[in-house]
Amino acid sequence: MTALLRCRGTVSEMQALFGAEPCGNPTWKPLIWPGEQVVAITERDGRRTIETSTWGLPTTAFIDPGRSRARRAILFPREFRADAGVLVDPGELERCLIVLESFAYPDGPARQRTRAWVGLWDQPLVGWAGFCAPGGQGCAGILVLANPLIERVSRHMPLLSRPEAHGAWLDGSATVLSMATFTEEADFYLEHTSERWSTGALIDDKD
Repeated sequence: MTALLRCRGTVSEMQALFGAEPCGNPTWKPLIWPGEQVVAITERDGRRTIETSTWGLPTTAFIDPGRSRARRAILFPREFRADAGVLVDPGELERCLIVLESFAYPDGPARQRTRAWVGLWDQPLVGWAGFCAPGGQGCAGILVLANPLIERVSRHMPLLSRPEAHGAWLDGSATVLSMATFTEEADFYLEHTSERWSTGALIDDKD
């Protein structure tokens, strides 16, 4: 599953890409794990904002908190349907785009996991379609089946919106199936590294 993000963009770059304005002074780390702050683009009354939110929905958003893996950072399309029986009230969730540069998967044998980074060749920053809980309580990104390139390291990949689809996703006029997304192998790079999965230290270095 997607469990590590990289986001080294600037607020000005996000303003230009998403047509949004910052709310307060959003701050975040270049490397982001579940439970940490991500940048999320939301739209309210036709105005888009750039703000930070915890990466992960609170357990109270789920009907069965025990199965929700405290602060679930990802959702599958089937889970946010009203009849899915997963979320307490899917209608309360607010659509968002989680801003990222690339995302990583654990790669290699157990105890020697390294980071395999995936990103877009021609897009320094991209919006990952997702949902935010009311009141800024957290957000989660949507995962879909991986393309053949990403399938080498994971069965699933983030649902990444093309720039022309930002508005349709945020205002609710597009669905997961109808929105324009990055899906083709040619759009992506896959970089196998020697960075330890948990720490980022090179595999040949001493812990």
